[in-house]
Amino acid sequence: QHPCSVVPNRGSIMARLFLAVAMVSLLCLPGLAQPAPAPADSTEQDDDSTQPAEKEATTAPKPSKEELAKQALSRATEAHKEALKHADDAIKKLKAFVHLLDDHADAKTAASGLEESAQKDVEKSTEDAENTFRSRLRTLVKSGSGGDSKEVAAAAKKANRAAKDVELSAGDDKAKAMRKQRNHIQKATKEEAHTLAREAREGAHAAVKAAHTLERAQRHAGVKEDIYERALDRNERIGEGMEDQAQDLQDKAEDKIERYFGTVEGRVEPLEDDAREEAAKHLAEERGAVRGATKQAGEEAEKVRMAAKKAAAEAKAEAKAAKAKEAAAAAVPTEVAPEAKDATKAADGASPDGANAAGAFAGGASSGGSWPTAFAAATRPVPLVGAAGLLVFAAAAVAFPAALRMRRTVREAPLLG
Repeated sequence: QHPCSVVPNRGSIMARLFLAVAMVSLLCLPGLAQPAPAPADSTEQDDDSTQPAEKEATTAPKPSKEELAKQALSRATEAHKEALKHADDAIKKLKAFVHLLDDHADAKTAASGLEESAQKDVEKSTEDAENTFRSRLRTLVKSGSGGDSKEVAAAAKKANRAAKDVELSAGDDKAKAMRKQRNHIQKATKEEAHTLAREAREGAHAAVKAAHTLERAQRHAGVKEDIYERALDRNERIGEGMEDQAQDLQDKAEDKIERYFGTVEGRVEPLEDDAREEAAKHLAEERGAVRGATKQAGEEAEKVRMAAKKAAAEAKAEAKAAKAKEAAAAAVPTEVAPEAKDATKAADGASPDGANAAGAFAGGASSGGSWPTAFAAATRPVPLVGAAGLLVFAAAAVAFPAALRMRRTVREAPLLG
């Protein structure tokens, strides 16, 4: 045989196969032949864990223009639906508000509520006015004890003013409070109507704007022109119709507000008149009480004044009598000489009043007595009382010098002859 034609045995064939497998393993799995790397820290591990996600993100395929257009179309469609829903809700609220204004039967309840609220507002001021009136009425009743009619008149004036304050608080102030509250509610209602109408108009305008955005998204998404144009026209009509409807509802609401509160005013005005009438009746009663108290105080003051006047007159009369008594006592001497007493008796028997006094004085002087003694006898007290006695005393004093001169003239003439 040829040496090259020698057939290898089975063992050599297996050895060669094993060697071939080992070579392939070394070539295909190089990592198995390398030593294991040292364990890295947690930070490096986190970085290694995020790297595949970043690689996937960077390697993810970008959406196409068609997909982007579809996504924009979806968002525009949802936005348009939301805008329409918002506008429709605002319109419904405005309609419901206008419908409430149609309920004129509630005007009576509203008027009653206004009256109750106004009563609460003026309750404190009315109570204070009533307390002030009662206090001044008591002062008026007591004012007569001083006996001064001016004080009584001033107290009555204050009491009448307090009664008028009660009337104003219970009548005019209550009516003004009802009118003020009605105007306030009417203003607030108009403002609410304006707010609802504005929200409805803004919602409708937003719906129209969203319709244009939807039209552009449809065009970019490849929707047929006739389709998106028809959709835009329809959406514009809906939005613009909502705007017009909101304006119409606002005008309608304003008209209804005017009519409604006109009805409320018609219900409130009789209540205002009733409040004023009731307050006027109460004022008449209080003024009647003031008149009664004024009369009572005036009578009391008159009694006090008359009593004071009587006491003053009595005191004046007593003082005058005492003064006269003191003057009379001072004019009479304490002791009278015997010869004066005799002269006085002779004068009393000869002539009455002042003539006796003059004769007694002349007799005393002619009989050789001293003239003071004769004067004392001539001026003795006369049994008269008060002013009459004083007049007699003055007449005697005047007659004394004349009697003296006459006596001397009559007795001296014979001596000279």
